Amino acid sequence: MINQNEKWLKFLDWFSYGLVLLNILTVPLLVDKNLLNAFVVPKQYLFIGIILFNLLFLSVKTILSKKVHYRQSVLDVPLLGLLLVGLVSSLFSVNLYDSFLGRTEHFVFNFIFLLFLVIFYFIIVGSLNTPQRWRWTLDAMLAVGGVVSLLFILKMVFNLDLPLLGQGWNMVDGINSSFGLWIMPVFIIAAGSLIKQSVDVGRALFYFFVMILSLSVLLVLGFAFFWWVMLIGLILLLLLGVSFLKDARLPWLSVLFVLLIVTCVFIIFGSPKSLQSAVPSEVSLDTKPSWSITKDVLFSGAKNFLFGSGLGTFSSDFSRFRSTDFNYHPTAWSMRFTQPLNSFFAALSEGGVLFTLGLIFIILFVLGHVFSTWFKARGSSFGISLSLNLTKSNIRLDVFLAVVAWIVMCVGLLTNFYSVALWVFWWLLLGIIISGLSLLGHNVVKDRHFTLEDTPQYNLVFSFSAIVVMAMVVMVGILGARFYVADRVFAAALQESNYEQIESSLQKSLSLRGNSDIYHTALANAYLVQASELAKGASPNITEVTDLLSKAVNEARVATEISPNAVAIWENLATMYENTSALVPEATDWAIRSLDRASELEPTNPILMWRLGNNYMLQNKHVKGIEYYQKSINLKKDYVGAYISLASAYELNKEVDKAVEIYKSILQSGITNNSEVLFNFGRLLYNRGQKGDKGDAEKLWLEAVRLQPSYSNALYSLGLLYENQGDKTKALEYYYKVKDLNPGNKDIVNKIKALLAGTK
Repeated sequence: MINQNEKWLKFLDWFSYGLVLLNILTVPLLVDKNLLNAFVVPKQYLFIGIILFNLLFLSVKTILSKKVHYRQSVLDVPLLGLLLVGLVSSLFSVNLYDSFLGRTEHFVFNFIFLLFLVIFYFIIVGSLNTPQRWRWTLDAMLAVGGVVSLLFILKMVFNLDLPLLGQGWNMVDGINSSFGLWIMPVFIIAAGSLIKQSVDVGRALFYFFVMILSLSVLLVLGFAFFWWVMLIGLILLLLLGVSFLKDARLPWLSVLFVLLIVTCVFIIFGSPKSLQSAVPSEVSLDTKPSWSITKDVLFSGAKNFLFGSGLGTFSSDFSRFRSTDFNYHPTAWSMRFTQPLNSFFAALSEGGVLFTLGLIFIILFVLGHVFSTWFKARGSSFGISLSLNLTKSNIRLDVFLAVVAWIVMCVGLLTNFYSVALWVFWWLLLGIIISGLSLLGHNVVKDRHFTLEDTPQYNLVFSFSAIVVMAMVVMVGILGARFYVADRVFAAALQESNYEQIESSLQKSLSLRGNSDIYHTALANAYLVQASELAKGASPNITEVTDLLSKAVNEARVATEISPNAVAIWENLATMYENTSALVPEATDWAIRSLDRASELEPTNPILMWRLGNNYMLQNKHVKGIEYYQKSINLKKDYVGAYISLASAYELNKEVDKAVEIYKSILQSGITNNSEVLFNFGRLLYNRGQKGDKGDAEKLWLEAVRLQPSYSNALYSLGLLYENQGDKTKALEYYYKVKDLNPGNKDIVNKIKALLAGTK
């Protein structure tokens, strides 16, 4: 019986380690095209799911052995402290939903993910207790790097479509620059492993091919910052090679030195364009606005300084602290960014100074132990030893290679915003380093054993506690499975065209995850679209349309209750009210209140001010409308839409001269290539009819047509102008152009017939 029990314990121990390898192998490779975000959500669920299975089997092992075996590392207390700071930050977050559970449509660093990353570290340290396991783990990591590199090259270089990849470019991350950063440590470890003389031929070939594949990925992508990061890695590799000079391959050190020189050339002149492939452009927040927003968050109060705005809430920070300068960016001014340039800014703004200092402390603390191990291994207190011995442990050099790779990933925190795969890699290397230092004899891990007294009372309490833990693990697993199914159903609903099927799928998603703001928002939009389609019918059912609009408003309102500080949610609610206002006049007031709330959360957004102006104009409150149009223009001096609306407001308010001055100011500001502006300015002058106005109107309309030959309104206006001037030939010329663009328009056909009849 005892032998049988020991066999089960040994099996569970190996199975637990197997789950660690499974996480390493599958998380980078999993892409689920049936989800809204094919890269982030499935990787996060898979990562957490495998950890839950691991915890379940560890609980069973503890029950069978009646012992608690725990490998206590020097990082346990700092990590628990970091976790505590993250919890406080999330509890006092501006958006509890995002801070604890994250987002479906994009990745944000959330507390649940942080919790499982820390658990992942504990499991790694507990599992990697032999050099053999440690080596297998590192090799598994390199093997995955080689596979994803090969798949990327097959797609990019040989144009081979991969069924699992879909429209993506790689298996690791939807952002190619982040994928390249993920590949960088793989290249560093593979290249560094070839330094050892003692490596056998089979392993040497494996390392060499992984290095070539990963280097090929970096060359194909060709991002400039890659070479700066690689430069740091290669310098550290060469220093490491010099330290192990006695047991190193000198020719290979020469190769690494050549790579260092080539990297410097790439930094100065750029990598060869001929080797690069076209990849989708990436839009990210620049350094200046990222730092500006982060700084403003930190100095907006004591709570934000210490604990940030809450994990995963940079989107709220962006809305609240975006500067007016951002409104003048030619392409990104109307966009909302959910993440800063890099994870360092994210940690500062979302987690505050305490969370960031916690991360920095962990990095420095680990490096301190690494240097301590290195100096002890040198056997010398000064200079660089040339005789570090590899015979004591076959993994000594590899441990330091893992350190170099981890340092590279720490540098990456300053260049990229880390997603699921990058964070998992960062924490995996952290666990590998601590386990490796322990295997080298450094006192960073202590084995703790707690044996229970063999009495009925102790057995009952222990068994009950273990069952409670197992039940909690199962419950969390079931909850995660519900969330995953809900996300799949939601993504499928977005691909549907049948309104009944869309509503049914979204309702199913909400039944599985009722506190999702994005699900409620999507259902509100589905109701709105359905109501719009019904309203377009020949004899619409007003009761049915009203009922759908009411449902849309209710769903949008629920979304604001879930995420009361999300600007986009309030904007969506305002849209629901605006579309209801034709049937319920009071809805315009509700739309104004929703937009007011949105503008409080995002005070520098000119679009919100413009929409407020539009709603006041619908209420015939022209003065208020003009006020908000002016506010919109003050926020963005080149906002053409606001200028046009302001001019229209002056026109409605019988202040035509002011409207004319608005259009003049638009043209004087350099906006002369907007056909809508030119047409409306011409229309205003034509209707005013002062001396020279009609001639100016003609010039403006001709320019509008030159810029946009298919602009029907300008063509028709020119025809009308020439008709009134008695030039019927020119008038017919422009009327025929309008007819060609609008062949089914009876008015223009009748206009042409009447004009032709008059010429006979």
